[in-house]
Amino acid sequence: MAKLVHLSVVPHDPVLPGVGRGPNPVSPEARRLLDGIDRMRAGLEASRPDVIVMAGSDHLCQFFFNNMPPFLIGKAERIVGPPGYEQRDWRLDTYDAPIEGKLARYMLTQGFEYEVDFAYSDEFIVDHAFSVPLNFMRPQADLPIVPIFLNFLAPPVPPARRYLKLGGIVRRIIEEWPEDLRVAVICTGHMTNGVGGPYMLRHTERPESDWDRTINAAMLRNDVADLVAHSSWDEMYAQGNNTPGFLGFIFAYGVAAGAPFSWQDYIPSDKQPLMIVLEWTEDQLNGGRA
Repeated sequence: MAKLVHLSVVPHDPVLPGVGRGPNPVSPEARRLLDGIDRMRAGLEASRPDVIVMAGSDHLCQFFFNNMPPFLIGKAERIVGPPGYEQRDWRLDTYDAPIEGKLARYMLTQGFEYEVDFAYSDEFIVDHAFSVPLNFMRPQADLPIVPIFLNFLAPPVPPARRYLKLGGIVRRIIEEWPEDLRVAVICTGHMTNGVGGPYMLRHTERPESDWDRTINAAMLRNDVADLVAHSSWDEMYAQGNNTPGFLGFIFAYGVAAGAPFSWQDYIPSDKQPLMIVLEWTEDQLNGGRA
């Protein structure tokens, strides 16, 4: 049987890979964030996974408002990205790794048994929501990936309780896989965040909002019900048009199945949008039975 051995939430801000490459000094907050990601990368390495399930979004790169699946499994031969314009504009590195097709198809078909009608695709390119976390966490690109696309952008977006339920179902399907397999799950998402709107640079004057503080307090209590209660589309969108990316965190909490995180860092800053990094170890995920 397969076993969940690592779970983390990793930011995908496309400017992060360039931090420290230019002449500008690295802020203490950015250094703290990058050190936290390094810590989680070491945790992933120590968990000795055979495969990574990566849950991220598409920033209207290939899915648009007229054709946006709520939940999609990629089952092509390889996961490749980001697109050329993202590589050019943000100088992002590519990520190119095999897809674990057998597990991807198993998740797709077993989803029906749990009343989740995943969409699927054999032709896609991933954007920075996948390539940035994967390059941070597994730059060797030596492990097969199962990509799960989650819609955070195009209404109607499923309610938070669906993302929580979906995370739990994905874990259940993983653990029902009939072969021995060590599986890591990496998720990505946002706290308060706005792109191209009035809240885009709000962090320069207000590094954290009341909503951010409420969410962090609920995380520290492991109060999943409160997290879901404060993750309605209207409440998140009022914080900035990209804040519904927090649903990626809700999905991760579903995968965790009630287990409190092993480690967390909450990093407000006037130099970058607020970031949270989360990690669950194998021992934490399995009730002390690593």
